[in-house]
Amino acid sequence: MGRINNQITDFINHWFGKIRLVKPKAEDHNEFVARYKRFDQFAYQWNKSFERQAIMSEKEITFSQYFGFGSNIDFIKRLLGQPMAAFGHPESNISVLLYTISVNGHKVQFELHFHDNKLFSICYTYRSINEETRRSIIQSLLAKQGLSGSINMQDSIITDSYGNGLLINNKQSFSISYLSPQSQVKHITQKWSEMRVG
Repeated sequence: MGRINNQITDFINHWFGKIRLVKPKAEDHNEFVARYKRFDQFAYQWNKSFERQAIMSEKEITFSQYFGFGSNIDFIKRLLGQPMAAFGHPESNISVLLYTISVNGHKVQFELHFHDNKLFSICYTYRSINEETRRSIIQSLLAKQGLSGSINMQDSIITDSYGNGLLINNKQSFSISYLSPQSQVKHITQKWSEMRVG
């Protein structure tokens, strides 16, 4: 038990050395609730991600050495504390936790998406960030995956041999999403979309 507690302490020290939780504003909470008030908004967002052109990376797509796809929701809550807001869709067994964090001085909404209490996606949405910083972050992500900086990420999704995906949205807001296409959620959202069309 002591070894596990030490690992958690090491994780927290490393995590908050670079990223720290910040007090959210009311509008952050309201925006999150509005976005996930209905399941169709969630399903549409997730399903449309895989209509983009896939670019294969030879390097595994990872976002943390301490937790990854499949991590349990209770484990995440123990590490990060209670979220600012939470969304749940019992029929599909999907939950989303939202934290407000600071990354290198930038305010960021940090979402963790779970199916059957297991993590299948995370998303960082920067609240305010200039074009130069956006380009720098994109170049850093591409370099990490061993890809050319000339790739147009607006219409593409980076994938690896494990089926993981890296998605960058650089329109009105700037967001970075890590996805697990092998998750059952892909099939749930596709089935939901087909039912809506039918």
